[in-house]
Amino acid sequence: MTYVSHHSDKFRDLTGDDAYRSWLISREQAPIVHHSGAMHWKRLRVLARLTFNHIKGLLAAVHVAIVADKMRRVQRELALRGVRYDAPPKASTDRGGR
Repeated sequence: MTYVSHHSDKFRDLTGDDAYRSWLISREQAPIVHHSGAMHWKRLRVLARLTFNHIKGLLAAVHVAIVADKMRRVQRELALRGVRYDAPPKASTDRGGR
């Protein structure tokens, strides 16, 4: 393999650069541990928010099921009394006046 020398390489100290790289690789670093109270509170807030969102989604699903059941019951009661109830068509979005 051929080494191409550039003008800026003439004055570069190779031994100092390699020594610094060797030191960076070989040094003992303390592990990063988050034992601060702020980190615990942040994790607790995230857990609380996720739990709240799951409960909110569950309650929304139960609400939709209750509303659908009541609408079926009302339609059945009206049909028994001889009144035909057709749900109004869902409004479509207006697409530029078409």
